[in-house]
Amino acid sequence: MCSRTTLNKLPEHLPAGVTYIGTIFTPHVLVKTVFPFETMKHINFLILTLFGWTALGWAAYAQNTANITLAASKQAPITVTLVLEDVHFHPNLGTGLADAKLDAVASVNFADKTTEKTIIQLTEPKMMRLQYSGSGVNKTWMLFLQPGDDLTINVAENADVTFTGKNAGYQTFLKNYFLENQYQYLPVFGYKPSQIDNKSVVQQSDSLKKVRLEAFEKFKMANPVVPAFEAYVLATTATEPSLTRQLIQEKIMRRNRVAKLDATQRKELEDFTLTDFKIQPDDALLSQTYRDELRNWALIPSTRKFPLASESRYEISPDALKDVYAFSKEKLASYPKQKEYLATYWLNYAATAIPDISTAKTLLADYKATFPQSPYSEYISKLIQTKESLQPGAAIPDITLLSTDSTAVTVSSLQGKPVVMVFSFSIGQHEPGLKVLEDKYADKVTFAYISVATGIPFPTWKKYVKIRPTAKHLWASDDNIEVLKEKYGIDIRYPFLVLDGSGKIVNRWIPQEFPNNKTLEAELQKVAK
Repeated sequence: MCSRTTLNKLPEHLPAGVTYIGTIFTPHVLVKTVFPFETMKHINFLILTLFGWTALGWAAYAQNTANITLAASKQAPITVTLVLEDVHFHPNLGTGLADAKLDAVASVNFADKTTEKTIIQLTEPKMMRLQYSGSGVNKTWMLFLQPGDDLTINVAENADVTFTGKNAGYQTFLKNYFLENQYQYLPVFGYKPSQIDNKSVVQQSDSLKKVRLEAFEKFKMANPVVPAFEAYVLATTATEPSLTRQLIQEKIMRRNRVAKLDATQRKELEDFTLTDFKIQPDDALLSQTYRDELRNWALIPSTRKFPLASESRYEISPDALKDVYAFSKEKLASYPKQKEYLATYWLNYAATAIPDISTAKTLLADYKATFPQSPYSEYISKLIQTKESLQPGAAIPDITLLSTDSTAVTVSSLQGKPVVMVFSFSIGQHEPGLKVLEDKYADKVTFAYISVATGIPFPTWKKYVKIRPTAKHLWASDDNIEVLKEKYGIDIRYPFLVLDGSGKIVNRWIPQEFPNNKTLEAELQKVAK
């Protein structure tokens, strides 16, 4: 996994008589140090002694970084951004652990300059997204970066890029044969959303697979290829055509309508995955399409044995989760990274998506024994403890939020009549769907809409709030959102919490349901007397 340190840019050209000696790390900044050449010999030993920066240490640092230069031939209103696609689990608001973190590591507006240099700290190969925006054109290319790379990305006026430097060939190959994801190929293949039968798209997807494989064989004859790059290329090449076939077939089944698939149709789509998917080396986890299909492939047999707990909620049942967890450990025993990846994914699902905590406890006990060094055990343990504290009859922890007039409002001050707390992950979320219930229970229940969207300043939120007498609107700062995560277990799948008039929990785990919120209304009927 990669941790990134904020880095100062290296000088493009050193002044005459000056030699670049080295760098000094602090926890947050990489400091450049330059010295006159003639005094270098006298102070070199002192520097290395003071900071413990040996030649071996410098070599280790150089082997764990990648240098990237973004360059344009002239100034122009074009913005280029590098986004690191770091595949590792990390806390994500509303879903527990997400399996990939997108981190913008560099961005340059070529209206201001024509070059930008960036050092990225890497300990293993990673995928990156190169995003181009300017003159109404938006493009994204995939990059493969590894420690020791020294890459220059040349941005042309015609919305194109070329690559030079160490391992530039990898980037050129990806640019020629791989878009960001399989859906970008649909318009290229002539896909028409209004047309039911798009079978020619499937044929072109298969043709692309053949072209990719042939081109990759030629590429390997002329270039040394590291295993991680080969794993990404082959895994993405193998999984994208299958996903395209599934998409087209589902379109035909639904006949361009919002229609529910029957059991036979669902089985037909699932069979695509069961037939087509093949386990690839662990480095294939770099491919998002591979990760998606890996999870589907593992889950399908379990959900066939133990159907979805609820047709309306699409919740994997506890029995299915235990089954797929065990299946993943068994089938991926020879692939340690993928085994841990799937085990972590199912454990996180059990701890977040299922209101009952018994399944999560069972899986966590096995997970700790199987992966004793995992950094995620403590996170899941705390999440389970939070859910244990939010059972019916428990007093809700108090917290202070802001109303639209900047008044501080505590949750405890809402007591007196039942309360529906609605956690909104975007401005105005859930309000249209709850209008009927809001009007029906206006005199008996307080509807409190709490904004838990991070990064939205109070003035911006207030600007878009639609004030009405039947609802309270409350804003949580980013710090208070962290408190709500810790004490209220806010989850995008369970955005509703019902309290009785004394502030005791009636039901914390009420899901969003379409087109009507039947579970929520059933709880309201209990408390609105």
